[in-house]
Amino acid sequence: MLIYSLIVLIIVGNLIYAYQCIVQTREYIEKYGFGEGSAIMTRLVGTFAAGFAVTLAIALLTSIEGAWLLFVYGFVQACIGAGVCYQTIHSQWGSVEGLKTSAEGYIAPSIVAILNLMVLVIGWEDLFKI
Repeated sequence: MLIYSLIVLIIVGNLIYAYQCIVQTREYIEKYGFGEGSAIMTRLVGTFAAGFAVTLAIALLTSIEGAWLLFVYGFVQACIGAGVCYQTIHSQWGSVEGLKTSAEGYIAPSIVAILNLMVLVIGWEDLFKI
């Protein structure tokens, strides 16, 4: 039961992020001061989060047996995202005039990485059935 709760948390987190990026694009851009030119990339990133959430929901509704690669991808992507965002925020890119940086940029993906890793560890028997 815990594994399903963790997967639901990952789905909800991705859907919230996707909604902010795709539906609330203007508010999201203004929140961080990205500038009007970032709308295309902001919305594109939202589609990745939405796609992952939908794929996980399908796996959850059908079967997670053998679905280990989804959570490996989620873990690896979130680790890379956390590292890149941390480095970017603490570089010259993080001090661009008008940009509003936040630790959220690396804390949120770190949490997602941990959730994916927990699913992999706790759900080992189901996820790695072949």
